[in-house]
Amino acid sequence: MSLKSLIQRQKPLTISVISFLLMLAVVVIVGLVGGVHIIDYLQRQLVRHGIDHNQEVIAGMEPLLERSLQDGVAPETIVAKFQGFIDHAGPFGVRLFLIDRKAGTVIADSQRDGKLPYPVAHLLKGPLRQLNGAVIRDPGRWSGNAWRGTERGAVELFSLRKLSVPNNMPNAWTLGVSSDLSELFALMDALHLHLDAVLLVTYGLIGLLGFLVLRWVGRRYESGLEQQVAARTRELEQAHASLLDQARLVTIGQTASVLAHEMRNPLASIKLALSGVSRGDGLSAREKQRVELVVGEVDRLEAMLSETLDYAKPVAPDRQPMTLDALLDGVLELEAGLFAEKQLKLIRETCPSCPSVRVDSEKMRQALLNLLKNAREASPEGGEVRIVLRMANAQLLLSISNQGEALDEAVRKHAYDFFFTTKSRGTGLGLGLVKHVVEAHGGSVALHGDAGLITAAVSLPIAASNEA
Repeated sequence: MSLKSLIQRQKPLTISVISFLLMLAVVVIVGLVGGVHIIDYLQRQLVRHGIDHNQEVIAGMEPLLERSLQDGVAPETIVAKFQGFIDHAGPFGVRLFLIDRKAGTVIADSQRDGKLPYPVAHLLKGPLRQLNGAVIRDPGRWSGNAWRGTERGAVELFSLRKLSVPNNMPNAWTLGVSSDLSELFALMDALHLHLDAVLLVTYGLIGLLGFLVLRWVGRRYESGLEQQVAARTRELEQAHASLLDQARLVTIGQTASVLAHEMRNPLASIKLALSGVSRGDGLSAREKQRVELVVGEVDRLEAMLSETLDYAKPVAPDRQPMTLDALLDGVLELEAGLFAEKQLKLIRETCPSCPSVRVDSEKMRQALLNLLKNAREASPEGGEVRIVLRMANAQLLLSISNQGEALDEAVRKHAYDFFFTTKSRGTGLGLGLVKHVVEAHGGSVALHGDAGLITAAVSLPIAASNEA
């Protein structure tokens, strides 16, 4: 399994947590390494400063001893005076001592803990090393800067310098200064510990803040992607639905052409023959009723063929715009007699301020006729039908409401499907035709039904209609 596929299989939160831990580990490692480097640098500077300080002390003491020797002062007197002077050097953080190289003894020491003189070997509690790490085999005869490790893991610095004595004197002395950096190194260790703690806390907070910010940004990005995916999904679904509608229209068009060609002429012949038979005198009332029933079925087949052909015809807006109120006037005039038969009360709200629109008047008239027909057929006798036309937000809003039984979920879902109907003699093409015509003009249609009131709501954009 590749790293890319492994990452793709993880949840976004898991990736974020792993990224945060990796980032925190990198930051902590860099911080700790940086802290070690800083402490190491400070320790080197302390050693350098200690060496310089020892050199300054030697530079101050060396002329005094050499001058006394050149003045002929007895060596015992010089050593005694030097010892008396250096007894007070302890508070200054240094140790002064004088080595007799010929005897291999320490003849003066500011930190003496026994009798003087004593062997040079007792001066050092461990091997003395040069600054490059090489061991000094005979410290009593060596000159320069050196160091040794203390019992507490710190460093003690030594500076040894051979004194110049007159040729007539047998003395061979070396002046030495040492400074113990144990306390400073302990301070540096404590500083290192506190620095690491501060760095860890600081980097941890920075890492946590970075994680939260990245997580917030990631969520915003994921949300944006989700919205884009949802929008693209809706577009694909709409495109898919449009393709299905187009495929249905093609199928319906082909079917309509075949039906119109194969059925209309035979239907016309059947209707003509049956009409002649029904007008004859040789039929009983029951037989005439049956003939009329067959003629009605022929009419229903012809209506289905006409409605099917209407689906296949493209929308062609009229050159001259017209108002929806004018279209409604014509449709209501056709339906007036049928409304009166059921004693339906018509309540209408016109819209004088609504602008004219360019629509396919024939198709829009057929769509309005189907809506009014559905409202009439679904209304109980003596019921009420309300037609309201208004304008809002550059849209023409038409609602046709009628009293009737509430719509169930299946009817809401499939009301616009081709050939879906709840009527015993319906074709199932009426609302489908309405939807097709309205959407071809850039509008939308919705069906609502609850509390015994059914409403068909049509929305038609004014600008799109005028530009069509």
